[in-house]
Amino acid sequence: MQSMNGHFSTIFKNSVVTILIHNLCGKSLTFQVEVGSKRNLTTTFSGRECSGGGWRKAMKKLLLAIVCPMALGVAAPASAADMPVKAAPPPPIAPIYTWTGLYVGGHAGYSWGRWGGDLTFDPGTGPLAGIFDPSHRTIDANGWLAGGQIGFNYQVNSFVFGLEADASWTNLKGSGSFNTADGFMNWAIQNRLDWFGTVRGRAGFAVNNILLYGTAGVAYGQTSADQVASVIPCCLVTAVSSVNENHIGWTAGAGVEWMYSRNWSVKAEYLYTDLGSADYRFIGRTFVGTPHTTDSFPADLTFHTVRVGVNYKFDWAGPVVGRY
Repeated sequence: MQSMNGHFSTIFKNSVVTILIHNLCGKSLTFQVEVGSKRNLTTTFSGRECSGGGWRKAMKKLLLAIVCPMALGVAAPASAADMPVKAAPPPPIAPIYTWTGLYVGGHAGYSWGRWGGDLTFDPGTGPLAGIFDPSHRTIDANGWLAGGQIGFNYQVNSFVFGLEADASWTNLKGSGSFNTADGFMNWAIQNRLDWFGTVRGRAGFAVNNILLYGTAGVAYGQTSADQVASVIPCCLVTAVSSVNENHIGWTAGAGVEWMYSRNWSVKAEYLYTDLGSADYRFIGRTFVGTPHTTDSFPADLTFHTVRVGVNYKFDWAGPVVGRY
């Protein structure tokens, strides 16, 4: 039989089956089946198979060479390289925190401090010297406090600037007992800080949702005091009086705040406050009913405060979304 060369291809979905036939029924016959560009099957038979019944065997081999790769194509229609790759899900969006915005909150804490001033006896002609020796005395005080705050922050890169106003109701109080120099009279005084407030600037450095800040500003408050004057030898109460005073001074401190969600944060803060001085001129009655206005304790009030608080920040500018 005369030698033949042939080529044909079969396309099955994403696979291409290519049969290369060389020297058909010559001394030797080799045909190759390729799927895509990868060689899958090669078969060879001799020229003897082209004579007589050998021709049928040659055709069977040729048929198997074509059918088998197609069957494989049904089972595996495409290689991994030919199949479209499904995009991986995007990584979770990391939250980006911003400190910019208006906030309100509450706080609670503890204070300790003292009043320091001069005990003064003035019968109306001017303070008399030597009534108390020494005249300068202090009254230590401590107590709890609770209150609220409102403020606004503005963040520029990692720097945060803001303004905060707060008010606290307190039971900061203390008392003292003081004898005159001659040992004849005793003054028992009890002072209380009823409430105080601050208006402060804040400046800090933010590390994502952690804010470290310093703060300073004006402080103001109201105090009250009671005095009992008595004669020591016979324990006779000679006068009872009281006074309310307004103070204004300054405050400074530092704190740390943690924003644990987009709107909520908690903070811990320390403040030193100097409310300045007031006259504390006691007004009352003597034991015989006459006005008592001779005693005073002009004093300055200073105290320390540690407190914790929680703030809610309003989302006026909308949520911040991470970008990739």
